[in-house]
Amino acid sequence: MNFTDIRPRPRTVTVTVAGVLQLLFALAFLIAPVAGLVYGADVQAAAEAELVRQGLSPSLLAENNLHFDEGGYALVLPGTTALIAVTLAWLNLAGRRAGRILTLIFQPLFLALDVFILTSQMSQTQYLQSILGEGVDAQAILDVSDRVYPAWLLAVSDARLIVTPVVSLVVIVLLVLPSARAYFRK
Repeated sequence: MNFTDIRPRPRTVTVTVAGVLQLLFALAFLIAPVAGLVYGADVQAAAEAELVRQGLSPSLLAENNLHFDEGGYALVLPGTTALIAVTLAWLNLAGRRAGRILTLIFQPLFLALDVFILTSQMSQTQYLQSILGEGVDAQAILDVSDRVYPAWLLAVSDARLIVTPVVSLVVIVLLVLPSARAYFRK
């Protein structure tokens, strides 16, 4: 056998699309923490000012361990998720069978995480209200906080909530298609 005649198999469209979608998924998961790093202090100040406007102590947020500024542990989950997604995309685009197998393990977990995040976002007012108590207008705090962010960022964040679960489903489907299975066979 002449080893100079061995050529890499051409990557299938399904694997290429799945890998690119995983990279976009990773990018989407970094939107919230980056926004929190950039705008978090201003959002925190706006939320505290709203508490003062409501006649409450601005320290009420800190006393209940509520922070709008991203930092520390708040960066771990999205950062780790993005890192795993990039690693999986690289493995898949490189034609590594482990990438496909790990994607079929992790992408459903990402889907579950997305559903949890979507559910959390839909109930954030009730959650904040339950923590801060009856005397606080939680919706007003969230509204004033949202006004600090640029409108485009809120639109992108809202779209992310819908797009990332769909991306997870599409990646899973693409990698179970016969063309992808055949590509990863040795």
